[in-house]
Amino acid sequence: MVDVFLFLLDARIPLTSVRLAEPYLSKRRRVYVLTKPDLADPEMTRAWAEFFTSRGSPAFAVNCRTGDGMTALLGHLRAVKAELDAKKPAALLYRPVRIMLFGPPNVGKSSLANRLLGTTKAPFGAKPGLTRSSNWLRGRGFLEILDTPGVVDTSLVKGEARLKLAAAWAIPDNMYDPEEVARYLAGKVSPAGVQPESFVEEFGRARGFIREGGTVDWERTCQTLILEFREGRLGRFTLEAPEEWDG
Repeated sequence: MVDVFLFLLDARIPLTSVRLAEPYLSKRRRVYVLTKPDLADPEMTRAWAEFFTSRGSPAFAVNCRTGDGMTALLGHLRAVKAELDAKKPAALLYRPVRIMLFGPPNVGKSSLANRLLGTTKAPFGAKPGLTRSSNWLRGRGFLEILDTPGVVDTSLVKGEARLKLAAAWAIPDNMYDPEEVARYLAGKVSPAGVQPESFVEEFGRARGFIREGGTVDWERTCQTLILEFREGRLGRFTLEAPEEWDG
């Protein structure tokens, strides 16, 4: 039923995204879409796109919020359509290219569907898990899209992968310890030589999160640090590099 799979990966954690979703997805006509590139290191996003392309799967960085990167992705899908049409017997009726969107929760699947179709038919929002069922979405142009919920199971993910998913908001807030995630992020974004705990404490003091007696409000500090990472206010960071790929 599907001509092309668009495999969406959070550009900040591409490797974790692949490891989570890979078991569920066919390798047939796979195209990688690196979402949220405005929050990731641009050089690392380019490196990941080149890495996937070198392995035989086209890859595009697309900001689903602004539409940046859509021109290149649509150009590739039009080329796929032309290839399919060339192979189709002349007697067959015209039909659109059928696409399936797949990836971890809160990676931007429904937002990308709306961009591709030029509609607002796909429900989406800021919280993981808003899309509840699979739906065929039909809009302008030459595409039909099967929008899917975040069916990738994150409940059993442990260790550093869980911290990365929490940082990217791919798991609900009640499934992780904010202090643990904040300390992990501090180790990734703090300047060389600065210990994560010191970074978190100075971050809280700089934001004015001080309790009576002059101590830092750690709960509020950790929650705010995670939020600012998610929104890109700490800078553009990628937590994984292609060199970590082992498959």
